[in-house]
Amino acid sequence: MTQSSESKPFTVPTIEEVFALLSAFNPAENGAKVVDQAKRSVESVIASLQLILQSMENFNRVAERVDKLLDEIEDPIKQLADAGTLLADLANKLAPLVDLLPKKDN
Repeated sequence: MTQSSESKPFTVPTIEEVFALLSAFNPAENGAKVVDQAKRSVESVIASLQLILQSMENFNRVAERVDKLLDEIEDPIKQLADAGTLLADLANKLAPLVDLLPKKDN
């Protein structure tokens, strides 16, 4: 086998090699990326919360309109129901009188 295809034996890196590796790691650059990502995440959360708040305000407006509508139609519906009950009672009371009416022959 040639030397290029063989793996190199493990050696302890020299201090210069360690410093070269550490200099390649730039915490300021990575920190800026983390801060930028955090900023975008917070902006996204704020935008989502604003949408939720807007939706809740819309739901509240709809609920208020439904309440007003029910307030307006509740009394007339109760009056109609009461009138229906009165008509049913009247019909029950008049049923014996209907039997007294002459029947039509065909």
